[in-house]
Amino acid sequence: MSDFSVIGAVSSTLREMLNQNITLSTGTLAGIPIQLQSPKEMQDLGLNGVSVWLYKVSRMAEMLNEPPERRGTNQILRTPLPVQLYYLVTPLLADPITRHTVLGRVLQVFNDRAILRGADLQGVLQGTSEQLRVNLEALSIEELSLVWDALSEPYQLSVTYLVQAVKIDSDLEPLKSGMVLEKDVQYTQIISQV
Repeated sequence: MSDFSVIGAVSSTLREMLNQNITLSTGTLAGIPIQLQSPKEMQDLGLNGVSVWLYKVSRMAEMLNEPPERRGTNQILRTPLPVQLYYLVTPLLADPITRHTVLGRVLQVFNDRAILRGADLQGVLQGTSEQLRVNLEALSIEELSLVWDALSEPYQLSVTYLVQAVKIDSDLEPLKSGMVLEKDVQYTQIISQV
């Protein structure tokens, strides 16, 4: 179960996954910080590192028809809001080779850990049975340019990821509903008159 803070928990989970595998690594990428600010915000603040920026949230319409979960014999939980989160990952580093290497490491980390669960999860997701699917999104150069246009920044080397199955639980009380204990079915033959 996840409340409204689940979006922040997903962002923290992605940042921590990259932090463990880039910033805290022992290789050539050690010390490169992972930030949740947009590339523009990082540049305005004079920060370098990797921007993991949430740029879009959308509803997962196909999950809205899932059957409601029953809690006890007389309560049905309200349907959670399933959302998809879209992240723009941009290495903001002076050296082009380091940018390319960092981007390669980001791709490797999220390919190797495409499903995040258990100890990988942060915030309200910690200790739950939730799992997140992290998918590299195949945007065309035009679609990616639109994201950069929204930032009023020139295009930079970046990739986008889609994180799915994020559910925001309702804050309303569960519905009261009794269980169906017996059903009565009656059939009647339909006779056509010609």
